[in-house]
Amino acid sequence: MNRRSTRTAWTLALLNAAGCASQRGPLPPDAFVRAPLAPPQLAPPPPAAPLPAPPAAPSTTAARPLKGPLSLRDVLTSVEEHFPLLYAVEQERAIASGQRLSAEGQFDTVLRARASEQAGTFSNGRVDVGVETPLTTGGVTTFAGWRLGGGNFPIYNGDRKTADGGEFRAGVTVPLLQNRDTDPRRARLRAAQIQEQLADPVVGRARLDVQRNAAQAYWVWQAAGAQYRVAAELATLASTRQEVIDVRKKREQISELLPAQNRRSVASRQEAGLAAERQVQQAALRLSLFLRGPEGDPIVPAADTLIADFLALEPPAPDPKQLQADVTGALARRPELARFQLEKERRAVELKLATNQELPTLNVFAGVSQDAGFAKKTLTGDGPFTTDRTAAEAGASFEVPLPRRDARGRVRTAQAQLAQLLAQERFARDEVVTQVQDAVSELTLTYARLGRARDEQREAKKVLDIETVRFANEETSLFELNLQEVAAAEARTRVVASLGQYLAAVANYQAALGINATATGGGGCVLPGTTTVTPSGGPPPAAPTSAVFE
Repeated sequence: MNRRSTRTAWTLALLNAAGCASQRGPLPPDAFVRAPLAPPQLAPPPPAAPLPAPPAAPSTTAARPLKGPLSLRDVLTSVEEHFPLLYAVEQERAIASGQRLSAEGQFDTVLRARASEQAGTFSNGRVDVGVETPLTTGGVTTFAGWRLGGGNFPIYNGDRKTADGGEFRAGVTVPLLQNRDTDPRRARLRAAQIQEQLADPVVGRARLDVQRNAAQAYWVWQAAGAQYRVAAELATLASTRQEVIDVRKKREQISELLPAQNRRSVASRQEAGLAAERQVQQAALRLSLFLRGPEGDPIVPAADTLIADFLALEPPAPDPKQLQADVTGALARRPELARFQLEKERRAVELKLATNQELPTLNVFAGVSQDAGFAKKTLTGDGPFTTDRTAAEAGASFEVPLPRRDARGRVRTAQAQLAQLLAQERFARDEVVTQVQDAVSELTLTYARLGRARDEQREAKKVLDIETVRFANEETSLFELNLQEVAAAEARTRVVASLGQYLAAVANYQAALGINATATGGGGCVLPGTTTVTPSGGPPPAAPTSAVFE
């Protein structure tokens, strides 16, 4: 190809692209939006819950104006109403609904119209208008229309001649083999309906994960606040003692060694307090991702909204004997397993369609037409070429690709995909059982650690009380007293850490069982032995009434 022909080809391509880009429909894109048709095989899924308003873009964080402790109920309610990622996953329902509506559009009635005018020896004009509607049962297609043909027609086109009022016609096409039980239209609609139902497990799994993360962030923040109080009290104790020691030093009752030792202790404890303060701030910022205001902006909870007596919380003990009931409940509730049931149904639809496409195409059709108005003779005269007033037609068509490789390949693919899905479902069930067992094990051992930590705290306090009396009677040194104070503080810190880990394990346990924390009385703490396992779709388990877990 020479340069001139190459340049000409590029010029034509650019002009064609510009012309295609400038073509736009005269109607708005939603001009033909209508109410969806009734599905052929599957009852319409229940209407989705109303979606929350789109969250506003976060601007700046602020402390939450609360009168009293921030509860887990507040956090989970905020997540349900304003968490952006939960709103994003809720759009899966709207996406699936749009895809289902698109699939229903395959059964729309199609209007076709055509007009032509011919000049010459056989001067004539023709108008043809018709509608075609595919039905949602049996693969049947109906059609009806009207046409008008006037002028001179050759003998071989004599059927185009109509009476002055035109010709009305109607007919039906019925498949007998391929496309009878199912066809690509109905299979696509069925798959879209299943996909719409699949949105619920997707949203449910996302909601469980978000609720677990929010609850764990809440308890980490509470534990960090309690640890800061322990560190602050320890630093305050050393600072108060420093004032007494300084007075005694001025009176020359003690040497310089004791004030120096205590000042070192004050500095060390203040440094530990700053580290604990950093942990509180970090946990509060993490919690602000889930705690949001009416406009969707993150809220950093203030320190005065922490539970004041966190160390005094007494959560209910787990009951490992409920393990089998927990496993049964998890298998009934977990949205992943519900998703597998719907996925298997969708694969079965694809297999049914592929199997049906292996059959030959055998369609029967019938139609009738009726002229209206005055009928004139054709140009060729009378006889068999006069205008027919009434006509009827019936027939059949047959078609089959002899190797049928396309249909056989689709069947093989659908069977392999269904077998693959069954294997994945089996592993998912095993994984759910393992997760429940692990969650119960975590609860049991963490609760045992909490009990041992409380025992240590009680004994450490006894030792500290004894050592404090001995120090006041000058029977022991400040060094020994500091050791016991630090040991008692460390024991309290371990209680706080164990309590926070146990409450976070409760949130993980709820997610493993597939329990909606918001539905259980506003984020109740549900433990083994305190919940009644109900089958899928039953009422949610009741939560303990203790205000600690609300």
